[in-house]
Amino acid sequence: MRYRTLMSFHLIFLMAFIPSCHGQLPLPSGCYNIGVCSSQLNDPSRQDLINSDAPRHIPVSVYYPTFDALKLPSFYMTNKRLLSEMITFGYSHQDSLALSKMATYKVQAIPHAEIIKDQNFPLILFSHGLGVSRLHYRLLFEEWASQGYIVVAIDHPYGGFTMFSDGQLATSRMDPLLVAQDRAYLLKTIDLWVEDISFVISQITSNGSPLGTYFSSLINIENIVSIGHSLGGNVAVLASHNDQRIKAAINMDGGTFNDKLHNAYKKPILTLRSQPIYSDDDLLKKGRNRSDWDRMGQDIDASFAAELSQAKLAYELKISGAGHMSFSDAPFVLPDMVTRFGGKVIDAHRGFDLIKESIHLFLDSIRSNRPAPLGQLVDRYPELSLKIYGGGGISDTTSNKY
Repeated sequence: MRYRTLMSFHLIFLMAFIPSCHGQLPLPSGCYNIGVCSSQLNDPSRQDLINSDAPRHIPVSVYYPTFDALKLPSFYMTNKRLLSEMITFGYSHQDSLALSKMATYKVQAIPHAEIIKDQNFPLILFSHGLGVSRLHYRLLFEEWASQGYIVVAIDHPYGGFTMFSDGQLATSRMDPLLVAQDRAYLLKTIDLWVEDISFVISQITSNGSPLGTYFSSLINIENIVSIGHSLGGNVAVLASHNDQRIKAAINMDGGTFNDKLHNAYKKPILTLRSQPIYSDDDLLKKGRNRSDWDRMGQDIDASFAAELSQAKLAYELKISGAGHMSFSDAPFVLPDMVTRFGGKVIDAHRGFDLIKESIHLFLDSIRSNRPAPLGQLVDRYPELSLKIYGGGGISDTTSNKY
């Protein structure tokens, strides 16, 4: 307890001396202002990982369109206790100064803003990467909400870095099999997270649930999309296969699992992939050489081709210079999470624009029931390469030399 108290004083001291001006975060590009609220859903049909007498707790944040105007500053992270725990645990290998600075960035979402009640909006369910807090994608959440989506950011319990409503910390480090990256257990975890998504959809679309009381009448249930990053990307794709309410999926730099190749994906899929740029010297520092690196890339390409060929329609978009955490807020709020791996890294704003625009084109195609015109992005951005899958193989390929 004394240590925690000292950490709290340390946090207050750090935040008092952090400069108030930061680099500008990307502003939402849509026509709506953004509201946000948080809740904890409890699934009585499943047990808590640590306390078998408790139900499975699923913290969520909901970002939504509003006409309310932002009058007071809104900050990236306001839960000082959670921030203190991040500092204590060295979240994502970041030091206390970097994490404290992250918390003070100004954002656009208005806590508990008035909901627009005379319209229907598409629904996005988002799953974070393993060990990553749902908070670290809020720039994307705000962007999507500004474009007219209701976005539910899910914290899969003991899979990210979150805190339950009673103050209990729940991180992926508390699950030893996840820490060990046991393959069989990862597959079970994917299934568990898919169940979380279906449970959240049922809750927010039912006017008999506390969350649904506010949002169910506003959701266009014919337009539900699952999106995820890293392990959450795998989850998003499988959720679209298992839950008929989900119309499409976006996988942001998640991998593939051969165990799932028997699935014939009938929903459209967008896969966004990082493509780090390393010199021969960079690779030597990592204990690799160019031929090994190229061979590993070819194996990964083959794995994606095998899985996406099972889809009725799938897009695979690679971004040269993007790192794994480029598909989060890290390039802006915790850049070391991207740059510490070395190599040539795409500019943070340019990378965000590429990701944002590709997702918008895909989401618009789902709403209009037309093919996504992603080829026009490849024409504008030399960092991009595109493959389109359909009918059991690759139907089109557009690549740039970068």
